[in-house]
Amino acid sequence: MKVVHVITGLHTGGAETMLHKLLLAMDRKRFQPEVVSLLDGGEILEKIVDAGIPVHELGMKRGLPTPATLLKLRGLARDLEPDVIQGWMYHGNLAGSFMSYFASGTSRLFWNIRHSLYDLDHEKPMTRMIIRLGAVVSNRPRRIFYNSTVSMEQHTLLGFRRGSGLMLPNGFDLEKFQPDPLARPVLRAELGLDPKTILVGVVGRRHPLKGHDDFLRSAMEVNRRHPEVHFVLAGRGVTRDDPSFGEYLKNRDLARHIHFLGQRSDMPRLFASLDLLAMPSVSEGFPNVLGEAMACGIPCVATDVGESREIVADTGSIVPPGKPGEMAAAIDAMLDLDETALADLGRRGRKKILENYSLENIADRYAELYASA
Repeated sequence: MKVVHVITGLHTGGAETMLHKLLLAMDRKRFQPEVVSLLDGGEILEKIVDAGIPVHELGMKRGLPTPATLLKLRGLARDLEPDVIQGWMYHGNLAGSFMSYFASGTSRLFWNIRHSLYDLDHEKPMTRMIIRLGAVVSNRPRRIFYNSTVSMEQHTLLGFRRGSGLMLPNGFDLEKFQPDPLARPVLRAELGLDPKTILVGVVGRRHPLKGHDDFLRSAMEVNRRHPEVHFVLAGRGVTRDDPSFGEYLKNRDLARHIHFLGQRSDMPRLFASLDLLAMPSVSEGFPNVLGEAMACGIPCVATDVGESREIVADTGSIVPPGKPGEMAAAIDAMLDLDETALADLGRRGRKKILENYSLENIADRYAELYASA
């Protein structure tokens, strides 16, 4: 069965990472995958190509597609002869829908929505238009996959077809992401810290919705109560050179205890080296960082957005978004736990991911849905 995945682009992100994991996990004897990327380039593109999966780059610029892009999509629909067209995110869903008009009559269309919508006004004008257009044509796909129940409810209220939605969570490679005691001294040596230094981490690209500013406000409070703790921030665009971080770095005590790592290629080791992960986002669907950290046995303090409450449950702490003081208090409470109690939370977190979000189980669910279509 040929499955063509259509996605906006293949730079590092939650949806792009999940697509890559799904491509590797699904049975190549049953499914023949190919990927259409509207934009060129990206770190995930290289990984997909290295896995021997064809990727078709359309060279589209950000914004509305040009007639040339639409012609390429029409040509691919006819040349690839897909049995299944799987859209990813708003632009990829619409592009996949366009392809489906020119594919054979037996091809089946699915959408994948990876975003929560707490306030449509927070989206860029072009994105708002694409979302509204998606609602209008949402009767086209056979099923719409959401990675959180919150997102499914939000989109249904916006006019996306009721009854076609299905919650399909992200899946995690539990061999790749697992506890690793050797990771702790490696990162601390890299940062020039004592091997026993407590590290609280935030992982996510630089974007207002990721809540970096809220976390830095929390970190200032935590630093006053726990001056021995250091903080690490990793992700694309998360560097000390970002002028918006300058305000926080004026606080000399915080500046000495905070480390901006930028984008990393060693995420399993990075997660496993932490004592605690904080996720301060103000909007999420299904946060990969929580599943990956918990798979590594790291307790989490997360904002109550998307599927966070369901993922973390009683293995960590959930706080309201946009409330740095409450996140600081939750981090303080976790840091006050003794080593045994913190380790117990980590073990329970990994068990939660193992039982509910293993990559193999999620890939099997996609396979069943494609086959049943």
